[in-house]
Amino acid sequence: MFRALSDRLAREGCDVLRFDYHGTGDSAGDEGQQSIERWTEDVIAAHEVLCEAASQRPVHWFGMGLGANMAARAAGRARIAPSHAVLWEPVLNGQEYLDALLSSHRSELSRELGLEWNQLRQRGREQEPSLPGVVLGFEVGEALFGELQRLEALPLHAAARRGVKLTCAVHAQQREALQKALGSAVRLHTVETRTNWMSTEALGTAIVPQDVPRILLETLQ
Repeated sequence: MFRALSDRLAREGCDVLRFDYHGTGDSAGDEGQQSIERWTEDVIAAHEVLCEAASQRPVHWFGMGLGANMAARAAGRARIAPSHAVLWEPVLNGQEYLDALLSSHRSELSRELGLEWNQLRQRGREQEPSLPGVVLGFEVGEALFGELQRLEALPLHAAARRGVKLTCAVHAQQREALQKALGSAVRLHTVETRTNWMSTEALGTAIVPQDVPRILLETLQ
């Protein structure tokens, strides 16, 4: 999705930087040493590169899922604040996110092996996933696990105080609670269609929600 989105923005004349966090994709580092704190530093480092290349032009961020949480944290800490941060489907409850990881792990194995999860367990073909541990083919270490357990709110007030424009895309049932917590500090957008971004189907294809390019292009105007 990020590749497709980057190509679209590049065709519109934008300079675009996408990157893999420490311990993920093509970046160096041990998966088991991942942490939200380290990933937040990655966002700030990427922003420094963009600020140097932008030559006084505004720099905008787009983060999705847990990446939106890192962007929210980094926007309040970066030496030079971004102009606008678009946070798409951020994680608003860490324990629910961890539960979703385990559930998606079971579902993906059931789909790949063609058997219900309880059948796989009864036949001894798969073990019940646990955290910290390996889920969906990725290792979640103790540091990241602990940070996710404690994650309960989206830290946007520091970024808002610095004048960062904030757009947050959430599902309808999350909107009211977030509006109460953040007030006018953030522009809320309702995500109409749910996508399981933990599924192989979503990870392996260039699915881009229709509203994402529109909101990003509005940001650039």
